[in-house]
Amino acid sequence: MKLEIFSDVACPWCYIGKTKLEPALDAYAAAHPEEQVELRYRPFLLQPDMTGPSRPELEYLTEKFGPQAAAMTDSVSRAGAEVGLDLNFDTAIAASTRPAHQLIEAAWVSGGYPAQRRAADELFASHFARGEDIADPGVLGAVADRAGLPSHVLEQALSEPAVAAAVEDSLVEAAQLGIQAVPTFVVDRRIAVQGAQPTHTLLALLEKGAEQPAGS
Repeated sequence: MKLEIFSDVACPWCYIGKTKLEPALDAYAAAHPEEQVELRYRPFLLQPDMTGPSRPELEYLTEKFGPQAAAMTDSVSRAGAEVGLDLNFDTAIAASTRPAHQLIEAAWVSGGYPAQRRAADELFASHFARGEDIADPGVLGAVADRAGLPSHVLEQALSEPAVAAAVEDSLVEAAQLGIQAVPTFVVDRRIAVQGAQPTHTLLALLEKGAEQPAGS
């Protein structure tokens, strides 16, 4: 079974959804030790219009959503805290996430999903907890170091045309699949759930995928 996680590292619900997915994967593995779930992060641009210099997240959100932005971020922060996450919109920096997606893609090439997961975890923490600019090459270098990625991965992420092309191809695939919001969890390109669903809902998705194998 293949599970693709369409996600953006500037998306708080993706961070929350990832956190809820992990116990679902553990529970599925315990119930089906003979089964293997092949995981992969796929990119999505939550703010495709994000261009120009990076700036404070609250400033960007207020410009986009108006005065209700503060109440929105407070609500999301509380949802994050319920699953043990620090979502600090007061210090978060709005920035293009294309370079971050390229780092996650280069991590996949280097070390598969385990490397992707470490990179994504560090990118989420950099954006939401550390208030770092995840479009900055220096920040991405520190992320790669903390994620234990080989030194060449950052260079590939930022300068290898094939990595940038792979990210663009995945973005096109997301549009072709009709994905308009994230997180979206897709099993074998056949069944999916959208949003930071409860762990039991994500486990049910995995169980349904196992009951209806690809090609059936």
